[in-house]
Amino acid sequence: MRRSWKMALSGGLRCCRRVLSWVPVLVIVLVVLWSYYAYVFELCLVIYLIFYHAIFVFFTWTYWKSIFTLPQQPNQKFHLSYSDKERYENEERPEVQKQMLIDMAKKLPVYTRTGSGGQFIQSHLQKG
Repeated sequence: MRRSWKMALSGGLRCCRRVLSWVPVLVIVLVVLWSYYAYVFELCLVIYLIFYHAIFVFFTWTYWKSIFTLPQQPNQKFHLSYSDKERYENEERPEVQKQMLIDMAKKLPVYTRTGSGGQFIQSHLQKG
């Protein structure tokens, strides 16, 4: 009986959390709708309406796309191996930890070049 009470409370908290997570989205939608009403129906400056509607459509499209796009996980080749992670966590000196990260970053499959053609990630990390 005790376990079912805890599960019901946990389910209620999850539901409440899910509902509350939409509050910021609702606030932004209401602000955008209010601004649309105020600008289009109250101010109604015909010259600016085309420009305003283009920006409004772009904003709405990107906002809704950002809300409904599921987050992605980095590829496995960008994760630290178990041994590297353990070595990093066991090291107490920050300068050694920093050097370990620099060495691990050199092995990543990232190829970014500077304007002069040098590798950005190596020169940038070694200067920092």
